[in-house]
Amino acid sequence: MVDVDKALSIVVKTGKVVFGARNAVQNAQTGKAKLIVIAANCPANIRSDIEYYSKVSGVPVIVYRGTSIDLGMVCGKPFVVSALSVKEPGDSDILKLVEQPEIEEEIEEKPFESEEFVEDEESVEAAEEEAIEVEEDLEGIATEDEGDFEGEDVND
Repeated sequence: MVDVDKALSIVVKTGKVVFGARNAVQNAQTGKAKLIVIAANCPANIRSDIEYYSKVSGVPVIVYRGTSIDLGMVCGKPFVVSALSVKEPGDSDILKLVEQPEIEEEIEEKPFESEEFVEDEESVEAAEEEAIEVEEDLEGIATEDEGDFEGEDVND
């Protein structure tokens, strides 16, 4: 597991990083960055632009869990950082963060794609019939309860 804060501080010290939302949008459009990091409180319009252009150009995006103040502090800067573009990772292993979510997605999707899972028409019909029976039972209970409270004062 890669520590995001540590990886960010190392990439700022040893790699090539460009700070700023405008630069991040430009790098997302041109595909010149290897990774873009966005603060959690980055303005919605800027975030959507970065995410859109990154998807088009194939640049991975990570949303940092902290605010822009936190991101600035982790990077060792005395100002807020809404977004930053990593052009060269340096000694950091920050690019491993991008690989991990894809592996998790593949693991989650495999059971549904395997041939072991075969939908049986009989089991589907049985489940539908059982759902209808439960629904009818619930309706019967609701009508019985309504009759119990007629004419009674609930506040007593």
